[in-house]
Amino acid sequence: LGGAGPDGGPETLVYGNVFQNTDLIITAASPYTPNLLNANGGVLHNGIKGGFGVINMACDGSVDLVFSFVDAVSQEPTTPPPFLFTWFDSDHGMAHESRESIRVTGFSSYHITDMSSLDVVEAGDGLGEIALAEGRGSATFSSTMRGGKVDNPVSPLSLTRLQADRTVALLFSGKPSFTVTLGETGYANPQGRNFYFSGASAMVCPDDARCTSYTCPAGFTTRMDAEFRVCAGMPCVEVDRDNCCYADA
Repeated sequence: LGGAGPDGGPETLVYGNVFQNTDLIITAASPYTPNLLNANGGVLHNGIKGGFGVINMACDGSVDLVFSFVDAVSQEPTTPPPFLFTWFDSDHGMAHESRESIRVTGFSSYHITDMSSLDVVEAGDGLGEIALAEGRGSATFSSTMRGGKVDNPVSPLSLTRLQADRTVALLFSGKPSFTVTLGETGYANPQGRNFYFSGASAMVCPDDARCTSYTCPAGFTTRMDAEFRVCAGMPCVEVDRDNCCYADA
């Protein structure tokens, strides 16, 4: 992304087959600086982690990004069907002045919780009825709460109330591309931050019943990846035992 490596070739992040025969390409439209403090460089965080897309950046800066959809074979621009795009974990550091912001342009609507910790600032007429109807929605979603690794989400489809309050889901319709500006400002010490995103999420799609909600019977132990395992129905029942649990030795 933005020529920061670690690979050669086009200066982009490519997520393959996000829709059938469709790739998502992320391009930096302004200078991009990942966290350079650690030996390997924060750029190695870019990619996919636990069902999330990840973009790393150094604090006290911003980057303009273009998210484009292309045919997986021809690489020509293509327009996917209406889709959801979700940004997670909008929080900031210990310094009172620190803030994390995500400005998005091109959406038709957005959803946050009724107790959201995000500060939403409209850009121009970006939240007006006409702008939204025409897919020109534009707004900045900024953090108002501190946070750390301990409260990070582990799955786009499984969010605690706190995690949901720091999340925004956006609807795009008729869009071959959209733009995002990521920003981190006001930090007391140099550091890096990761931005997490996905398509659909628990913000607008009902939660599946996960194995973490199932109590294993005597002689069985909950599987280590229980939070990623989906039960056959809601709630989890006896038939989910072998999916959610393993027999004690």
